Amino acid sequence: MPPRVLIVDDEESVTITMAAILEMDGYSVATALRGDDALSQIAKEEFDLVLTDLRLDDFDGMDVLAAARRRSPNTVGIVLTGYASLESAVTALREGAYDYMLKPADVEELRATVARGLERRKLGQQLRERVADLEAANRTINQLNEGLQDRVAQATADLQAHVHELDEAREALQTSYEQLQELDKLKSQFLSIASHELKTPITAMSGFVQIAVRRIKRRLGAGRPTEADWKKEEETLLEQLEVVQRQTAKLARLVDELLDVSRIESGRLELQVADVDLPELIAEVMRRHELIATRHQLRLHYDPDQTLGVRGDRDHLEQALNNLVGNAMKYSPEGGAIDVTVARAGEQEVEFSVGDHGIGIRPAELARVFGLFYRSPDRLARDVGGMGLGLFITKEIVDRHNGRIWAESEVGQGTTFHVALPATVAAAVEA
Repeated sequence: MPPRVLIVDDEESVTITMAAILEMDGYSVATALRGDDALSQIAKEEFDLVLTDLRLDDFDGMDVLAAARRRSPNTVGIVLTGYASLESAVTALREGAYDYMLKPADVEELRATVARGLERRKLGQQLRERVADLEAANRTINQLNEGLQDRVAQATADLQAHVHELDEAREALQTSYEQLQELDKLKSQFLSIASHELKTPITAMSGFVQIAVRRIKRRLGAGRPTEADWKKEEETLLEQLEVVQRQTAKLARLVDELLDVSRIESGRLELQVADVDLPELIAEVMRRHELIATRHQLRLHYDPDQTLGVRGDRDHLEQALNNLVGNAMKYSPEGGAIDVTVARAGEQEVEFSVGDHGIGIRPAELARVFGLFYRSPDRLARDVGGMGLGLFITKEIVDRHNGRIWAESEVGQGTTFHVALPATVAAAVEA
């Protein structure tokens, strides 16, 4: 059955022309000149793709797309606009449209955009089906594991069959995911960076899971294992699962950073204002980094001043500090040192700084380090992971506290980030 497409535009010549083009490509096409006619058709049947003008005589095009998605959540929406406005296009994309085209639409662009939209719908459906298969298989495994000890032998035989199914489902899911990534990669340069940062822990987790499965299969194939054998296997599996746990935490941090950027760009970054003992907060952050610093042979130096209280959001200030200290550690060589200071700066401000003795930043790049998705072009800096979000988020947090942040650096000598906060920010933050 050919894909079902609905074209909504108050210009009859547009709907006739587009319908003729898409029907030549084998699609089943319906048209509507008014919003109420479109809603009536949507109420009667599901459409795979809806192509609608943003501004209709009697309706907003986004209302038509919303009705289509209520009818069928898998419906792909593409908007047409006669206004070369990036703002209106971005708004439509944020509200759920897959893509947009400027009128008059080029024939090849129309064909290609519709084809991509329907392919995205197909891949999305396949992805959901694979996820459902995985969830069903995992539920079955969990139910088997809840059984009594005398059912272990039978459960193990079932587990072997399900492991094979999981491997096939995981490979199919990975294939669908990579195809979906390839389509979305064209949206912006950021996706290439994000895919690298997200794939690294996923690959590590997948590798350890495969090793664990092979060890279990090998042990089961060798006959009934002894208690000592199981103990040794359990210790090995525990080590591997701890690696998976660390990689999962890394993924969670990346997702949190993306959510923070979303809140910042939408103006939803809220501050919970309270009294904050800044030196005490810095000491707490430093303690949390001691283990990693020791592992990389880094020395943490912190010389707190007297109690210096500010009013601000403790969690967000802690996040800013974590970003700066973590950033300094990433760019420091083994055996290096991280220097953190805090002191009153004049009558109106409290200033803290985080410095390293790493590769440094070229003067031409200093003004850009706080930009969204910024990554240094320096070869050595490219070897350090990250999506270029930490310093952007830190600057936004400082700005929301009516503070200032800047960097001083010398190539080959290191970088120091300075943050100055008002001695009292209550009025500014709560306003």
